[in-house]
Parts: sequence; C-alpha cells; structure tokens
Amino acid sequence: MTAQGDQQHDPFTCPNCQQSLQRTKIDVVDVAAAVEADKLQPTDAFKRTYIGHGKMSSVFVFQGHAGPFRRHVHVSHDEIGYVLAGSGSVTVGGVTRPVKPGDVWIIPANVPHGAEFGDPCQVMFVSSPIDDPDNQDRVWVE
Repeated sequence: MTAQGDQQHDPFTCPNCQQSLQRTKIDVVDVAAAVEADKLQPTDAFKRTYIGHGKMSSVFVFQGHAGPFRRHVHVSHDEIGYVLAGSGSVTVGGVTRPVKPGDVWIIPANVPHGAEFGDPCQVMFVSSPIDDPDNQDRVWVE
C-alpha cells in the first residue's frame, strides 16, 4: 500500500442521496473491534455499525437480538448479507432459507425481505449504491 492509504479523500457527491460525503480512508478495518466498540445493548431494537464507504458502496454490520426482523424494501440500493454470528432464516422475495455463519445472500433493490434469528446475530451488509446512515433507504412492508 502506498502513502495514499494514509490520507483522507476529498468529499464527493453521493450518487444515491446527492449529499456531500467524506470517503473513508483506504484502510483495513478490524470488524470485530468495531462491533465490540458499538455493542448491541438490551434496550436497542437493533444496531447498525458503519464500517465505511467508497464512492459506490458501503459496509455496515447489523446487530440484532433473537427474533424476527420486519419485512422491508430498499428502493434505491441492492444489499449483500454475510452472516458473521447467529443462525436463523432469511426471506427474500417470498423464498425462505436457513442461514448460519459464513452464508451469503443477495437482495436486489425493491425486493421485500426480512429475517428471523434464533439467537443474537451479526450480519455484515454491503450496499450499492451507498446506504446513507443519515437518510436510510428502508420502507417497511408490514
């Protein structure tokens, strides 16, 4: 990696929300440490720990308690989920499948999806375009 990896990049206009955003620096992130520093509390419904974003995609870790997560859609971005911890089931577009650590699923924009985990879960999501934490692209279906 060059010295460029140690510099912050200039702001850019998000193609999704049209806001001026700072890009994260080119870096390697210790995801477990980031989640531990932003740990899900018993009083939290769920938690999203933002890891970073580039020009066209973002990464966050969803932390949830055991139980269901309501069906919803994302109007303007796709998501890819990767289970870090926990097991349960994910429903995407009416198809329900079991998931466990190491499993991946793809959620196209505008496709209803939800989940139910039997134990507390951590799921890393990659969103493209960016899922802006201040203007979340989520519409509840039920």
